[in-house]
Amino acid sequence: MSAFRSDIVLVYDPRFSGGTAAAMLADAQAFHAAGATVGLLPVTSGFFAGAEDIPNAAVADLAGLSGFDVLAPGTAVAAGVVFFHHPLAFFHGVAETADILADTSVLVAHHPPFRGDGSLEYDPVTTTRIIKKAFGTSPMWAPVSGVIRKHLRSFLPFVRLTCSDWVNTFDAGHWTSRRQVFDQAVAIVGRHSREDPLKWPDRAADVMASVAPPGPGWATRVMGCPVQELKAGGVDLSSWDIVPFNGEPVDRFLDSLDVFSYFHSDRWVEAFGRTVLEAMLMERPCVLDQRLRETFGPLAQYASPAQVPDLLKALRYDPAGTRRHCSEIREIVLGRYTSAAVPERLQSLRSDPGTSMRGGPVQASPFVTLRKLAGLARRERCAARRARKVEPE
Repeated sequence: MSAFRSDIVLVYDPRFSGGTAAAMLADAQAFHAAGATVGLLPVTSGFFAGAEDIPNAAVADLAGLSGFDVLAPGTAVAAGVVFFHHPLAFFHGVAETADILADTSVLVAHHPPFRGDGSLEYDPVTTTRIIKKAFGTSPMWAPVSGVIRKHLRSFLPFVRLTCSDWVNTFDAGHWTSRRQVFDQAVAIVGRHSREDPLKWPDRAADVMASVAPPGPGWATRVMGCPVQELKAGGVDLSSWDIVPFNGEPVDRFLDSLDVFSYFHSDRWVEAFGRTVLEAMLMERPCVLDQRLRETFGPLAQYASPAQVPDLLKALRYDPAGTRRHCSEIREIVLGRYTSAAVPERLQSLRSDPGTSMRGGPVQASPFVTLRKLAGLARRERCAARRARKVEPE
């Protein structure tokens, strides 16, 4: 039987949401717009176990669009490039298999292996082996940011990295502001993210300082908020306008803000920060956690949570200057992250030789990495034993 042939094949679990889903969707649409044929291979990962984990509607809708072919498990596939999306999907095993022969095979690393506390969440070496066994191809790892590349260098030379990051891209036409910031009597500070406590500061005082109104004439609006967890931690949400995650189109939500302020838990590593770039494209000034400086550099302002109220007031004090600066930042972001650049980036990826050299900063030394791998293996064994104990006889 002949193999199914496609220019691009995407292998993914459709239950991912947030930045991972948005990034994959933007890539898929850019591939299709460039005239490529796209095969879709949805998989069922052991990473998702809860009843609340349901398919992302926007990702699921790809299957019904012209130019996208859904592949059945077990299919023999010949592809120019195959993209495996998100390492955690494959580290925890997938139910489906396929025989994939690809000129170029990459695993897009949307998530870092090391957690904020230094422990490991997944093992890149084992993940590569799992993909090889299930799909017949050993992918290069394509980090979405310099942060992820720094983490993955800790596992060289036992994995292979692409020479260039596979950064998130955006359809410029979709992200267009309909109003200028600070054009109303009440200024709005806010943010959006998944409803995950790790996406928020650990201390109630830091949560309030980072996004609460800094004084009269200000209000707070957020989309995606772990309400119960924040309340339990002592955060007063009584005056906030809280929109459920994906309760509004993201561009419309961002258009309602005057400042985007984003801070996260000490236990979290922000792999990329797609939501931040969306705010920049909507010409919103961004006040960010200092740990995001490595990703966004001069495109944002950085502070501790306690410094945020004064920064908000300073931004509002010079609205014309703030608007002008936000317009300049949008042009920079468009130049770096536009979907129009995807065909050229795809061509570069096809000829990317990959690297296993350890040059550049690493997250952990070889000794520390081995110790963390041993700790991860112990946790996995303990979790397996607990699972066996609760299985019905």
